[in-house]
Amino acid sequence: MAGYILSVDLGTTSTKTVLFDEQLKVVASARREYPTSYPRPGWAEQDADLWWDALVLTTKDVLSKSGINPDDIRGVGVDSMSSMALPLDSEGNPLRKGLIWLDRRAQEESNWIRSSFGEELISICGNGSDPSNFAPKILWMKNNEPEVYEKAHTFLHCNGYLVYKLTGKLTMDMSEAGMSQLCNLRTGQWSDRLIGLCGIDRKKLPPVYACTDVVGGITDEAAKATGLAPGTPVITGAMDNVSATLGLGLRRDGQAYISAGTATNAGACTASVPTDPVTLNYHHAVPGLYLVNGGVDYGGAGLRWFKALIEEERFEEIDRLAEEAGYCDDVLLYLPYMVGQRAPLWDPHSRAVAFGMNPDTSRKAMIRMIMEGIAMGMRNVFRLMEEKGAQIEDIVMTGGCANSPIWTQIFSDILEKKIILPGEMDVAPLGTAIMTAVGVGMFADFDEALAIQTVRGEHEPDNEKCEYYGDLFEAFCELYKAAGPIYEKLNRIRETYTK
Repeated sequence: MAGYILSVDLGTTSTKTVLFDEQLKVVASARREYPTSYPRPGWAEQDADLWWDALVLTTKDVLSKSGINPDDIRGVGVDSMSSMALPLDSEGNPLRKGLIWLDRRAQEESNWIRSSFGEELISICGNGSDPSNFAPKILWMKNNEPEVYEKAHTFLHCNGYLVYKLTGKLTMDMSEAGMSQLCNLRTGQWSDRLIGLCGIDRKKLPPVYACTDVVGGITDEAAKATGLAPGTPVITGAMDNVSATLGLGLRRDGQAYISAGTATNAGACTASVPTDPVTLNYHHAVPGLYLVNGGVDYGGAGLRWFKALIEEERFEEIDRLAEEAGYCDDVLLYLPYMVGQRAPLWDPHSRAVAFGMNPDTSRKAMIRMIMEGIAMGMRNVFRLMEEKGAQIEDIVMTGGCANSPIWTQIFSDILEKKIILPGEMDVAPLGTAIMTAVGVGMFADFDEALAIQTVRGEHEPDNEKCEYYGDLFEAFCELYKAAGPIYEKLNRIRETYTK
């Protein structure tokens, strides 16, 4: 039976809703932005009601643009940024703004978990403790906002909140659970042992479902708000990185990717349970497969920051300047760790460093320096993966950075790998659409759904540039090592003098 899939991608800066047909081709799409609040250094919050408003408005826009009958939509799926913690009361109302993945206020709670039962945590969930994760954030609320914790009926991730608003069902998808520090990575379900050690009330956690499970249908209230048909099936969904990985076509052991957006992530698929906490480890949407992940937490956003700083409006001009700069006209280094860093460095105190400038350094050289620095961060991620036995050959790349030919070539030269650009670049919505289509039975399995995938381009590494960048990468690693004690000293000064 023919039909359509509605895919909702809840990102850090905006929500994008895309309508796909039965061949997983885009019919219509719409986007809505929302702000992030930064009440204190290291804090980052978002209003969950704005996520719902964005879903409602973009869904109405998509239905209006396409002119389709909502009854012809076979299923709805939601992916979202990770990790996040949002407390809801017994009536499903948010008790405060959600603490998004950029929020690092729970450092003390994270440290307590690590010192109290860190080895057992790793053995059960495959991940170390980090303040960005779900459990430390819940503990922060318990310790610092006890009235919120006591009133909380449940804690959700942001895609879980939208699924709740659509269906009235409380859910946690298996991929997000893997990053919670409360999950048994082998089973994909909550670990009563870790929950007990953390001192979190088990009743405040929603059930965990596979990413493709149909958990409910659109309620009458949600149908009225969005224009969708009541009863339309809704799947659990996944974190955006899992959706993007699936949208890239990665569904087998050893396949690798870069998702180069606000945060620039790198990862690989593995059929064995990952237990090295250097990387982030969690379930893929494909049964029996896991993902190992690391990245630069302020990747593409770092170039956007510099673009605004020099008051340049067009990315086309940024690309032109980077290409004009040449690959060794001005030998500079850039550590891209502007907001602290999760996997693989686990350095909450790190900040960006520009090194090697002189009076002749131009803005075009600094643009290229930032592009190179972010790609160096990716090389470091893959280096660590390969040291653990991963066999990585070609890399599939997507995200806003992949729209830049010069930057994509820089990635290829620094990584010394072929970079493949998929035909569909907006892969997180596509991956969620694939999950949804498989979940509601439009396709028998992921192989059938992914048979539609196309390639729009490839970038091969330049051997001469690879040699130069190999030497530069050694200096990059040495600079980060030297900066470590200074990061910590600056943080002590910040804590002493910043109130």
